[in-house]
Amino acid sequence: MAAAGEEVKLVGAWASPFVMRVSIALNLKGLGYEFLQEERGKKSELLLKSNPVYKKIPVLIHNGKSICESMIILEYVDEVWASIGPSILPTDPYDRAIARFWAAYIDDKFPSSIRTLRGLNEEAKAEAAEQVTTALQILEDAFAKCSKGKGFFGGETIGYLDIAFGCYLGWIKAVEKMMGIKALDEAKTPMLVGWAERFCSDDAVKEVMPEFPSSIRTLRGLNEEAKAEAAEQVTTALQILEDAFAKCSKGKGFFGGETIGYLDIAFGCYLGWIKAVEKMMGIKALDEAKTPMLVGWAERFCSDDAVKEVMPEVDKLIEFAKKIQAIMNAAPVR
Repeated sequence: MAAAGEEVKLVGAWASPFVMRVSIALNLKGLGYEFLQEERGKKSELLLKSNPVYKKIPVLIHNGKSICESMIILEYVDEVWASIGPSILPTDPYDRAIARFWAAYIDDKFPSSIRTLRGLNEEAKAEAAEQVTTALQILEDAFAKCSKGKGFFGGETIGYLDIAFGCYLGWIKAVEKMMGIKALDEAKTPMLVGWAERFCSDDAVKEVMPEFPSSIRTLRGLNEEAKAEAAEQVTTALQILEDAFAKCSKGKGFFGGETIGYLDIAFGCYLGWIKAVEKMMGIKALDEAKTPMLVGWAERFCSDDAVKEVMPEVDKLIEFAKKIQAIMNAAPVR
């Protein structure tokens, strides 16, 4: 555990793969720490103070000093507590460089693909699924080289690259269940399948790996608390845009002045969906009392001939959304 009197705190959210990286590293080192849960959709004063540049989790606070970015935190943990627990980074400089290369590859491929798989565009989802499959096959080859015949990328024990990739396993499995696909396939990536089982069975991982049903509900958007938080985010964003409109419009009818411009189009394309969500959820996002200028702007925007012929009808959007939700609901949650 950390030395007596040491302050070790982790600011994060339980479902974040990036936060999970830090939790696993601290667990591997046997370090006691205080976990400070961030509310979804909100940024605490502590987070804003600790990471004023990116304002993102995770943040490790060690004796009052803040360290940000998950992979940087991993290296910090390994260096500061080098004499405790297993080494996270390889000791050989070349092996360290290779591990960092593959960690960068993982973060380049997986977050964007998982976000796309959450969406509604079937063509984009198919492409993302193919990207994930290709990336996993490439990582299968990387595992063969990095593991040197042992159980983990890092050798005998979980290391830097195991943590970098392993943090996505919960979400990969959630996506598999939702879409009825097999990303980690015994026939195509047998070594990764075996590695994933060993990784998830480790005590340092088990206690922080998110459960699949919760992950699936979050991906589907069925979690009422998450919906309420999302609605609050939209309200806040609209109030900020109300102020932006006052400054950009300079007293005229549109963000761009007398006529529809760049910013009007950028925001106006969402109006159909905003109105559909209002109707489906029984809320008022564009509210005369809170955002009177945006309400007037939206009416003018939607009345323009260039917009009227392409703005989708609200009821058709609702019908489309319900069909998509029905498809997603058909995926089993156990």
